[in-house]
Amino acid sequence: MNRPRILSVIEAYIGHQTYGCLMREYFQQVESCAVDFYWFNEERELHTRILNRLLSYYSSNRWVQQNNVDLHLFRFQIGFAYMARRLVIRKLAQAQYSALHFHTQPLAFFCLDLMRELPAIVSLDRTTVQAARERTSALFYWTFQPNIRLEKKVFEAAQSIVSFSESARRSVIEDYGIKPDKVDLVYPGVNVKHITPCRQTVTDSQTPCNILFIGGDFERKGGYDVLEVFLKHFSNQAKLHLVTQASITCSHTNVHIYTNIKAYTAEWLELYQQADLFVMPTYSEPFGWVFIEAMAAGLPIVATRLNAIPEIVAEEETGLLIEPGDRTALADGMRRLLHNPDLRRTMGAKGRLVAEQKFNYRTHFEQLERLFNTAVRKTALNKDRLTSDVAPR
Repeated sequence: MNRPRILSVIEAYIGHQTYGCLMREYFQQVESCAVDFYWFNEERELHTRILNRLLSYYSSNRWVQQNNVDLHLFRFQIGFAYMARRLVIRKLAQAQYSALHFHTQPLAFFCLDLMRELPAIVSLDRTTVQAARERTSALFYWTFQPNIRLEKKVFEAAQSIVSFSESARRSVIEDYGIKPDKVDLVYPGVNVKHITPCRQTVTDSQTPCNILFIGGDFERKGGYDVLEVFLKHFSNQAKLHLVTQASITCSHTNVHIYTNIKAYTAEWLELYQQADLFVMPTYSEPFGWVFIEAMAAGLPIVATRLNAIPEIVAEEETGLLIEPGDRTALADGMRRLLHNPDLRRTMGAKGRLVAEQKFNYRTHFEQLERLFNTAVRKTALNKDRLTSDVAPR
């Protein structure tokens, strides 16, 4: 059999960018299959740019935002799906592929017909059912139904589904009725060689600790909770470093705001290395890539109990978990770590070990490579059986 060629289409936002870059790095070195990677929004035609802009309109009304009553998530993902289909159609006309890969599932919404012609692997960090439970009350779950129906069709059409967490895997199986043997739990990871453990220079209560928060969507990631708790309780005994895309201001000399730091740059790594603890009490989280990075840097963590986070951050072992919005618990967790350097070091060392063993990117992509090749082999065997069944005797 010739070396199979896989067409992979990947989301291009925040953690998905990290995933795509690591994936490219890994598959450039393998011999079993060739993988052509494209961000879903590459080579956009003018009309797709216009359409996507219209579909992405975001209401300024907070009640509408919080309850998704304008179906923003559906419109947003439909724009993604249209761009992805246009891209896939072009690439299939330019080369012969053995299988398709979509990361994540909305990119495949308009490719169901293509998934019937070629085996498809879909990888995901969260389902829409999980997002609905996080983002709004049961009264407004109906606003997510269009996404859920399309997701179910994608899951049914896929030959294999790769889930980043056990919580997402259970959702695919239980909420969408997909057979368990079709859904593989494969934890993603980081390149631990690129993120070296932090220095942990603070050894006594007289030296200010450095608290690190990284979250592009400042409000959703719990940034205001961190800032308010810090200013109220810890502003004279620690330094707070906020990495975000949001336009926020704070005049306190111990609050440092970075709005133009990109992942895996020297400045980004330096922030991890100078930090003593990582805090992100997020209100909504598909997976929590940043927690793996923080553990690789040897940092103890304060996070929230949402979706996959308890699978990443082991409570009392690599960090402390609280409920979203509980500022009292957030203050208690931060205080406990700030005042206990031995606990910080113990949790940080354990986190680094977990990152190396459980969240190593090579382990993830080795399993994904096997799934790619298995999908191609299964399809070839089925074609052979069909050919032999119709052959004259």
